[in-house]
Amino acid sequence: MESAELTIWSVGLWWFAAVVKFVVTPSAMVASGHSVLTTWCITSSGSAIGVWGFWNFGKWWFQWIEERLGERQARGKRVFTPGRRRLVRLKNTMGLTGLLMVSGLISVPIASVVAAKYYREAPFAKHKLMLAFAVWAALLTVLTGVIKSGLT
Repeated sequence: MESAELTIWSVGLWWFAAVVKFVVTPSAMVASGHSVLTTWCITSSGSAIGVWGFWNFGKWWFQWIEERLGERQARGKRVFTPGRRRLVRLKNTMGLTGLLMVSGLISVPIASVVAAKYYREAPFAKHKLMLAFAVWAALLTVLTGVIKSGLT
């Protein structure tokens, strides 16, 4: 199969796809004819850009909310929904390691904002999240490459 052409626009669109729908982007890239190495490089760098952007945006967003609404104690009792309950359970039982393990299954924006909210003071948390997405990209890309080579 002929290798797919890479232009600045296509790399930018693949980066965007890696941020928005990380779990399907490696499969889509391999299916469109990109090599495993190219796919891993683009999805890893795209997710790293997304982590950096959403990490900083998340920090700014939570600081802005606290400035506008005041400290958590001043706002009153928190509504505890089932989704928040699951998030707190994951955070309390597995910590940053748990978030890193499931980061590839949830999106880059959600993982980055959650990490910025709860682990902003943890040493190298942002870099660990970027590394976790690079590992996820490698796993998903190799798995897709193996499946594709077995089918052809």
